[in-house]
Amino acid sequence: METNNLKWYFPKALNVSGRGENDPQKELFPGDVYQTMIRESIQNSLDHPKTGSNVPVRVEYKLRKVESSKYSYLKDDLREHIQSCYNISHADKFKHMLKVLSANQFYMLEVADYRTIGMDYDYDTDNGRFKKFVRYTGDPNEVVGAGGSHGYGKITYFSVSEINTLIVSSMTADDTFTFEGVSRLATHPTGTPRESYYDTGFLDSGNGTPIQCEKKDVCSAIPESFRREETGTTVYIPYISIDESKDEKGKVYKKCCEAVLRNFFAAIEDGKLEVLIDFSEGELFGEEFIFECNQSNIEDIFTNQFFNAPPYDNVRTSFFDKFNPHPYWLAYRNNDVTITDDDSYEEAVERCTGKKYICFKKYLPIIGKTSLFLNVDLQRGNDLVLFMRSPRMVVGVQHNSSSRGYSAVFLCDDEEKGNQLLRTMEDAAHRTWSKRQLKLDKRPQEKIEQAGQIEEEMRDFIRWCLDVVFPANQTDSDDVELEDFTIPLISESDTTNPLIGSLINIQGKDDDAQGAPADIHVGEPIPHKKSTYVGKAQVIEPQKVKSAVNETDFSGGRKREFPVIPQPNPQPKPSGDDDYIEELEPETEERIVRMKFPVKYRIFSEENADGEISYTLIVHSPYDEEKAYLTLTPIGETDDKSCNVHIKMASVGQIHENEIAQVHLSEGKNVITFSVDNAGEYAFSLLAEHDVTIKEQML
Repeated sequence: METNNLKWYFPKALNVSGRGENDPQKELFPGDVYQTMIRESIQNSLDHPKTGSNVPVRVEYKLRKVESSKYSYLKDDLREHIQSCYNISHADKFKHMLKVLSANQFYMLEVADYRTIGMDYDYDTDNGRFKKFVRYTGDPNEVVGAGGSHGYGKITYFSVSEINTLIVSSMTADDTFTFEGVSRLATHPTGTPRESYYDTGFLDSGNGTPIQCEKKDVCSAIPESFRREETGTTVYIPYISIDESKDEKGKVYKKCCEAVLRNFFAAIEDGKLEVLIDFSEGELFGEEFIFECNQSNIEDIFTNQFFNAPPYDNVRTSFFDKFNPHPYWLAYRNNDVTITDDDSYEEAVERCTGKKYICFKKYLPIIGKTSLFLNVDLQRGNDLVLFMRSPRMVVGVQHNSSSRGYSAVFLCDDEEKGNQLLRTMEDAAHRTWSKRQLKLDKRPQEKIEQAGQIEEEMRDFIRWCLDVVFPANQTDSDDVELEDFTIPLISESDTTNPLIGSLINIQGKDDDAQGAPADIHVGEPIPHKKSTYVGKAQVIEPQKVKSAVNETDFSGGRKREFPVIPQPNPQPKPSGDDDYIEELEPETEERIVRMKFPVKYRIFSEENADGEISYTLIVHSPYDEEKAYLTLTPIGETDDKSCNVHIKMASVGQIHENEIAQVHLSEGKNVITFSVDNAGEYAFSLLAEHDVTIKEQML
């Protein structure tokens, strides 16, 4: 056991305004705790590269099992505070903490960066980046254009620890060491009437002040195992939950490796970042749990290790932990043609024709230097756009349902203008850009208006690029109108979680409806290769039906079959005509299936004087449909509430849970009002279907 004098210090005071066992700040970062921690920790390191260095920032994640007895100072005093929290709350959270502290061994994850400037701390003024990281929440990074925009990212480290505890050790360029531990529990009593400990405590010399010393000193106050050897910062996360089995451990390892590639493939490709993940623990699990990714081997990793087969995104989702980054990395690194401001629309169309990898570079009036990288794959492209700014971490993921066939990366790389402007529009979890974030931050009205102009500027740029590559005369069918691109924005009236945002896409207001800004989408068009339109009816060729039935879910996962309609028997051959050769039509059967058809739609919400929320759905149908089925799915909620939302009233049709059936849609504009049974603010996605008769040749 290392010799030291470390003690836990929890500040205390009379009549403390306390916090319970639940940490609401963790709700700002939904999803897998390891993947969110990877995102935030690498982003934090990329914000502080070594001054004047052209070498990549390096971040290392090392997992090791340690003996509890070696770190008795970490758990002994802390156990008393956790026990006190449990005594007043009997929360399972603190019961579990006490259980894990009783183990003889525990896993510790070391998150270390190199070629960074480290975290400074001014002992005289009690200020600096070290104190911001350890003690402050909601105090953003001071670096211009940095990835950290709200100061909440450090919460993700605590989410990985089963005892909500970190140990931080940093070394700056002037060879100064700073060290302190921190634990986030709950307010708990001291034993003195009306006196309580605060929820957050610190592991140091026992006075609540970080330990600091110069390299030339012995630094005996800092345990040897926590001393840095070179400039940078290490965050130690003790007591993390790792199952002993190889399979379970492999799942966590895989999540971490995939999170690196999903979020930082551009930074690695550009030589700004390299990452090591070492879960091998010496000989216990071996080299199969060592992942090292840098500019020189990222191609091999994509080709032979992760996301390698197939190299396209088959998940139609906007979730950060789902998409396959391989086709977007291909779009980013390859370049068959570059379109610049000097190219006219006609010249751009001609130069892009037949090209797979296309780069658009344009200087936009507000955000400056901007690029869009396209990987054109008509068969497998999933029409997903990833959004980045200068740190080259994926911030937004937007799925566009136009079915054109591409994978795209949007990058604003303007350090002086766009990077800082987009930073102010970024939510705490770094998952979207929106002018509403400026409203929440109480920014001046002119800044909010400028953010709206930035949204439109990005939207117009991407729309122009897509129109160049997919001009209207190249579409499969005149019945399918190209969809306008939308970036992930937030409804003016959405109050579900102001720091996370929703999936709603603002496009303005309809002339005939009042309420919240519109949510504009387009239903996915039916590929022309599989069907043809004949008037109002749709006929699918028999030889293609067999393949379609086996491979295609016509209704997006709700395939329905109807009774076979008997066919008339063939006519007998005429009597007395021996030369007649009987030619019978192949016997066929008919089935009715539900199939999606393309519509454009907007959804508005409005609250009346009684607080009731109603919705107006405006559907633009490409043709007259006598019997349509409209399924409305609530999206954008951060909890399970939206899973229990059903339609209770609609102005037309028949209601069944979230479906409005038997709706007559006229060609053009249709207005439908509806309400739901679980009050709240929701965005909705619409699936429009109709019955289609298909014919199959009977065997």
